[in-house]
Amino acid sequence: MEMNLKTLNAQAISSTTETKKMRMSDDAQAIVFQMFTKNIYSNPIGTVVREITSNCFDSHVEAKVNSPVVIRKTFDKLDNSHYISFIDYGVGMSPDRVENIYGVYFKSTKRVDNTQIGGFGIGGKTPLAYRRSTGFGEGEYDNSFNIITNYEGIKYAYVIYEGEDSPGITKLLEEPTTERNGTEVRIPVLPKDINNFKREMIKQLYYFENVIFEGFIDDAENMSDTEETLTNDFQIIKAKSFLFRGTEYSSNVHVCLGRVAYPIDYSVLGLSDDDFEFPVAVRLEIGEIAVTPSRESLNYSEATIKMLKSKLIAVKKEITEMLGKQYESIVTLEDYFKVKNNFGELYFPNGSSFSVGSIIDQKDIDFSNFKYAFTKMPNDKQLFRLFFSSTAYGKKPKKARWNDDADTNDLTGSYEVLMEKNSTLFYVDGEFERKIVKQAWLKQKHTTYFIIKRNNLADVFRMSDICKLFNVSDSIVDANGQPTLFVQSLIDMQNEYYSIVQRQCTDYNAIVVPQDYIDSRKANAKRLSEEFKQLSIPVKIFGGYRGTTRVKLDTLFKLNVPIYYGLKDDDDKLRNAENIFDILFDSATIITQYNEYSNVFTTNGKKGILFIRVAANNVKYMQYCKNAKPISEFKARYIYRKADKVIEYFQAQNFVNKYNNLPEFYRSKGFIKMAPAWAKRINPLVKFIEQLSKSRKGNFENYRYELAKWFDLNNIVNTKEQQIFIKTIEDMNEMVEANEQTMKYVSVPYRLDEYDHPAFWNMMKQVLAY
Repeated sequence: MEMNLKTLNAQAISSTTETKKMRMSDDAQAIVFQMFTKNIYSNPIGTVVREITSNCFDSHVEAKVNSPVVIRKTFDKLDNSHYISFIDYGVGMSPDRVENIYGVYFKSTKRVDNTQIGGFGIGGKTPLAYRRSTGFGEGEYDNSFNIITNYEGIKYAYVIYEGEDSPGITKLLEEPTTERNGTEVRIPVLPKDINNFKREMIKQLYYFENVIFEGFIDDAENMSDTEETLTNDFQIIKAKSFLFRGTEYSSNVHVCLGRVAYPIDYSVLGLSDDDFEFPVAVRLEIGEIAVTPSRESLNYSEATIKMLKSKLIAVKKEITEMLGKQYESIVTLEDYFKVKNNFGELYFPNGSSFSVGSIIDQKDIDFSNFKYAFTKMPNDKQLFRLFFSSTAYGKKPKKARWNDDADTNDLTGSYEVLMEKNSTLFYVDGEFERKIVKQAWLKQKHTTYFIIKRNNLADVFRMSDICKLFNVSDSIVDANGQPTLFVQSLIDMQNEYYSIVQRQCTDYNAIVVPQDYIDSRKANAKRLSEEFKQLSIPVKIFGGYRGTTRVKLDTLFKLNVPIYYGLKDDDDKLRNAENIFDILFDSATIITQYNEYSNVFTTNGKKGILFIRVAANNVKYMQYCKNAKPISEFKARYIYRKADKVIEYFQAQNFVNKYNNLPEFYRSKGFIKMAPAWAKRINPLVKFIEQLSKSRKGNFENYRYELAKWFDLNNIVNTKEQQIFIKTIEDMNEMVEANEQTMKYVSVPYRLDEYDHPAFWNMMKQVLAY
């Protein structure tokens, strides 16, 4: 027999004659209490903090007071227990309200009031979900807590406890009081849970203003370095559609419902959280969207999803409008730099900011109020190079070597450098007058420092090049012979940029060298008396043939070439440095001789370099030489200059040795004549090796260990041409293996390249595979 269930359902719903209301069983009450006391909350401590604090604020709303809510930690010496109290100064609770409202699950005075946070009638009972082990046995715990409430001149104290079948309330105290109305919820807390409560207060109460925390300062030392402390010293930015306090709660857009923050599950909305990566809270009032009964998360009904999507659109729109207004205020060159170099950063009056560059395109920005909006603006570094010259003094900054990504201390001239690196930046008006004492002091203080000067644009650059940089007409004067708007703007722009330089850097001419430094230099100079200069010390000159030579100090001091020195233990370093310099540079510049009779170093007329070993007690004299450095600094100053040559050498080593290891027969001129197809491949290889040999002055392989400290010799990549050579050698090795058995029976003539007997080579053509 067929049954139309849809029809029967409709009849049953429309009829009341057979309808019975479903009900709970007689023993269901205990189950419901257990469900809403223990099992509904995944984060009991967080729930207690959120719900009890919310109740405090709701009480203030009901009483129409603006007093702060107090959360206090105390320690009772009588029972040796810690307590956390949540205190409000609202309406208080009469005995009737405690019994018939607070003591009844799902009974609430707030269900029709959207100005109050609660509404389910279970939040006030959440401390029962925080269970503390009693230590009397497995599964034994205590979850009771106290309520102290002042109502109309009477103080009442209650204990709330779980009970066997259902929670119970017992009145402990009733006495007159002069205290104002209000309620304290006092919860016993295990010592190990105190910091958990603090962490949850930071998280759950992120948007709760007007809260005072008392008694938590002594726990600060137990907090981790990255953990925020409890504070009421913050400001919440309140826009139309969102709130912003900071970045600690979440880096993505979340929800603030009333005062309670909730994360958004973007997968449920069908959206990507990457599109909402900025730390604001969607501003929602109580009742606009629903939450789960535990109030731990949003209830993603269809209405909630629709509401959230519309609110997120509104947040993005408002932020875009705020960013646009922020950029409308760009007037000065410094305003422009801040925007260009940190595009998408939204600033607020309290000094905080966050980036929203992902939701706005730079081309959509309105720069109409920017005084130089009429032209295409170069970036800050280009402008710096145009308007100024900067010179490094002291220890010269390292240049980028063979690696384009290598670190460099050179001055880029970016706006950030001017803002952050100002301790080593100095400016001068007009020409730079070098002052030896001042420069020596700056070198000692900063190692490297920079002198910035304004450029005379007409002297340094052609106007046509400048106009090209700014993408404007190259006319300099108008029809009346007056400077064009661009030329005048260029002058204004340089002056404005220079004002930034002057504000962030130090006036070189205004520097006063400390007197104690001046006195110290005078004392050092006095030590270099004529008698002192006539002394001589023993040195060993590396690269020469003699042993120790006595060198006059005056001659050593006046020698205007780089001097690299070391002690006896540095002999290997000095010898290797001299050898590497000989290979990489001009060996004729190495000074190898000293004439003890005429007190002069022997050079070939070129500017040279000297490698010497001195005794430990004579190292002190090296500071008076013009350009003496310890041998440890040699590689950093010289090796990188020949990077290409070193890399080229070890690139070639990958295949030159392999080619030279081939049997002489296959490298002979006779074989090349016999095998023209191979000649096309071998001849370019042979020519490359011959040219390489002519350009080499020594064998880098002997210094591989030292060079490997400065060059990545284990990951050298060959050029395309070299890869072809390597393939040729590999193919030739395969040919050698194929002919190995045959060549055992062939008598190869002595001096094969001089042997040109046709019969021999005709025989080879017949018996070899090639």
